[in-house]
Amino acid sequence: MRGGKSFLILLVLAAGLGGYAYFVESKHDPSDVAATKKDKVFTVDSEKIDEITVKAENGDVTKVTKTNNTWKIVSPAALDTDPAEVSAITTALAGLESEKVVDANPPSLKEFTLDPPKMSITFHVAGETGTHRIDLGMKTPVGGDLYAKVEGKPAVFLVGAYREDALNKSTFNLRDKTVLVFDRDGANFLKIDDGKKPIVAAKQDNQWQLSQPLAGPADFTAVDGLIGRLYQSRMKSFVADDGTKDLKKYGLDKPQVVVTVGAGSARAQLALGAKTADGSVYARDLTRPMIFTLEGTLVDDLKKPVGDMRQKDVFDFRTFSALGLDVTRGGQTYSFKAESEPVDGKLGPWKLIKPSDKMLDATKINDLLVNFSSLRADSFIEAPGTGEETVVTARFGTASAPKTETVTFRVIPAKGKDGKVVVHAMRKGEKDAMVVSALDFDKAMAVFKELTGAK
Repeated sequence: MRGGKSFLILLVLAAGLGGYAYFVESKHDPSDVAATKKDKVFTVDSEKIDEITVKAENGDVTKVTKTNNTWKIVSPAALDTDPAEVSAITTALAGLESEKVVDANPPSLKEFTLDPPKMSITFHVAGETGTHRIDLGMKTPVGGDLYAKVEGKPAVFLVGAYREDALNKSTFNLRDKTVLVFDRDGANFLKIDDGKKPIVAAKQDNQWQLSQPLAGPADFTAVDGLIGRLYQSRMKSFVADDGTKDLKKYGLDKPQVVVTVGAGSARAQLALGAKTADGSVYARDLTRPMIFTLEGTLVDDLKKPVGDMRQKDVFDFRTFSALGLDVTRGGQTYSFKAESEPVDGKLGPWKLIKPSDKMLDATKINDLLVNFSSLRADSFIEAPGTGEETVVTARFGTASAPKTETVTFRVIPAKGKDGKVVVHAMRKGEKDAMVVSALDFDKAMAVFKELTGAK
């Protein structure tokens, strides 16, 4: 009973509140919503702004102009710009809104930190004779807005503080911070010289090949990743217009590493010197005298051992490109052959043609090819050990232009009570060996034995 009465009371109260809300809202003037609409500070199209002078908080005064849709810094020196940084200013100027008028006619601007202003932006719009200027002061006590004033108008108003980063641009912010200029898509040469053992790689037929300190296929992702990082690297800070007479000061007389990127006959070179107090590194493009800093982690990436840049895949073939497989162990060779090339990535029928002749289970042959083609190196050694050998020769590609690769596996017995079986893999034509997972190799061999009956 008590629960029923409570429910009725709540129902009556809810109805009363609903009626009250309807009464209040019915008296609300819709025009009050419109009154909260914010006014644009400038009525301007960002694309039509063709000149900007920024006086930043740090004291830099930078003037940029646009000619034929290209922005250039004209003062304090003739420099290329960072288009994204200039675009941030023009977009912010076109989108600036007055959050609130603080004082329509203040007797003094000092209390708003607008005399002198913290920063100011003067700009010109194509087709107009005069310029526009906005001064910006400090943030309000709660930090959500900035005090602002437009030249020629007395009122002090507020603009969103989130606009500060887009407008408070130093000369360094606005200048082009590209480190190396080269054809990214055409890059086909990389040399990393640490003064000891240079690493040299060149791209041939869309595959990176190492030539120093050893010869062999390189890991495409690793090399291409370094090329990409160098292409995207940007100056962290600017140090000197010309530091060539004081290279020792920056550790650039004997750099930690010099990296060369080639695209055809063109070469771009970057020298990395001593580290700075904040962990950055001094650097210079060897075609320019200026000194700047970069993220220190770039040195770490460039000084990684050559093993990190080597191809880790034991085989080049993949399941969908395989045409045949020969496995020789204990003096016996087992030959597998595809009856037809894969269609849409799916395997056709396969046969065991030696030492017997029989069709193979599609799932099992797929497992065999996947297990062998997925083998990867955990590390590399100069001198492979001795042990039971299994030689695998793969034929792959197309029937009209097949490729062949041969890998010799050696199972090195465990040594001592806590020793583990080790598997070495040697690609034909290469002097050293890969160390591969014994477990992964055993998986491949287990499928092989199931298909052939080999022991």
